[in-house]
Amino acid sequence: MKNAILASALVMASLFIGTTETIAHSDHDHSYTGVKWEFTDQTNDNIKRKMEKYPQGQSFGLSRFENKIMDQYGLQEGRTFDDKIDKKIFRFQRTTSRVKLVMHVGVERAFNTISLPINKALQTVHTSTAKSHVGHSHSHFPHEWVFSEKVQNKMEHKIKSGNLSGLVGLSKFDRIELERYGIRVGMTFISSALHSKLMGKLTTGGIQIMEVIAPTKVAALPNHLNNTTSLTN
Repeated sequence: MKNAILASALVMASLFIGTTETIAHSDHDHSYTGVKWEFTDQTNDNIKRKMEKYPQGQSFGLSRFENKIMDQYGLQEGRTFDDKIDKKIFRFQRTTSRVKLVMHVGVERAFNTISLPINKALQTVHTSTAKSHVGHSHSHFPHEWVFSEKVQNKMEHKIKSGNLSGLVGLSKFDRIELERYGIRVGMTFISSALHSKLMGKLTTGGIQIMEVIAPTKVAALPNHLNNTTSLTN
């Protein structure tokens, strides 16, 4: 089992990472990650319906998209995380291609966790006078979007080059991810590169970095989540 470590951790990460539960079993890492995962609205609705029918011990299948995005953010098989269902926090465990309900944690407390890939603890506002047209939206995404480490590295490289005129390229999967979470072409959003808070805009060619808001030591993932190697290996 190999874990790659990010050079910097999330702001205030020590508040919720410091007390990690480790329950070893076989070749799987059952440590609690200390983050809240934000499923898409469609997946959350599916989980909610199944939970109403099967209150305890239920597992829920994930699509290939959902499995891949969780892998990108370090939530591999065996790790546990939280999710909000109807203003209540539940703990789930990632299995081979599903998530398993572990326990009801309690009501949501915004101060003790960071959510991925949307950080809903941060509300952002931006006013645009541009008019939307077919296929494009000129609205602003109301929460901070947290990219995977790979995309953050590309944005950080662009910022360090001092030339923000070009675009940061995205893979087809990155685009699908943004669209499924509600970020469409033409929308602006707040995000972070490895050492910079920024305002970006999604275009047909990639991400346009519109403004570097402030230099800051912020990373997409807590140290123990930056793992590009499957935990089952």
